[in-house]
Amino acid sequence: MRLGLSLALFLAAAPCLAQPAAGVAHLSETTVAERPLSLSIWYPSEGEASETVGGNPVFEGVPAAPDARFPEGAFPLVVVSHGGLRSAADSGAWLSSAIARAGYVVVEVNAPRPENAVAALDEIWRRPQDIRRVIDLMLTDKAWGQRVDDRSISVAGFALGATAAFSVAGAELDVARYMGSCAADSEMENPDCGWYAKQGVDPSQTSQESLAQLVRDPRVKAVIGVNPEYLTALGAVPAEVSALRISLGDPDDASDNDQLAKDVVIPNASVFDAFAVCTDAGPDILQEEAGDPSLCGASSEARRAIQQKVSDAVISFLAGVNE
Repeated sequence: MRLGLSLALFLAAAPCLAQPAAGVAHLSETTVAERPLSLSIWYPSEGEASETVGGNPVFEGVPAAPDARFPEGAFPLVVVSHGGLRSAADSGAWLSSAIARAGYVVVEVNAPRPENAVAALDEIWRRPQDIRRVIDLMLTDKAWGQRVDDRSISVAGFALGATAAFSVAGAELDVARYMGSCAADSEMENPDCGWYAKQGVDPSQTSQESLAQLVRDPRVKAVIGVNPEYLTALGAVPAEVSALRISLGDPDDASDNDQLAKDVVIPNASVFDAFAVCTDAGPDILQEEAGDPSLCGASSEARRAIQQKVSDAVISFLAGVNE
């Protein structure tokens, strides 16, 4: 039955061949042997969709035109870092594709998922390093280096990826506050405390030496964060960096400093709306596999509407940055 369901889902998710879509290409960054990065590069295109990216039996993929002709000129670069510790590859494809269609080269960073909680502790400092590695690659690659404007580089992210984006943009992390985020008296929300505790791990075990290496990348001119984690442990973004925070629903982790130039709240939304739209069978599959069906939200139409608002806010912000 599951085989038949999977086949039906695959056929339902197949893109319409007449549908225009952003171009997509794939590249690897392997300078750090133990942490190879798989990159999905989205760009403006008039090509027709012939595949989907980021889809699986639970979540719909995003239509793409693989290896479509690249238009003339160099385009602003946006690097997108994925969500929480156990996010699937290309989970932000819906946003990456939308930004690309608006006239940008967008690179979604897919790093290996941490195998356990001990490895997951490193994500807080590894993800900012991932972003820097991707910028290095895009500027020096023989083909892509000619296609991006090195004077206009932005970073964006969801959840922990948003924290990484702010870090790269120069927001300093309060190390003591972060390391105590799972303590009983902590006032800061850490969504992974329960998972850490089950494996006998605590953020206080994070390498302080590695955390000390979190520094601003001066090439980054703008940053976008959707529901960043550990927000109250982040300091101010430097004034020369344009910044946007997007909250899916009312923000419940308000910062006590004026760190962002702009704050957009999407009402009647939740953090789960950063996930792709679910397939028709998605809620049932999650239920069968002891997952949380609420990941799929109220409806596909509601999620698409919320994601359209997020995309519009991001594209409007980037247009202002690149005027």
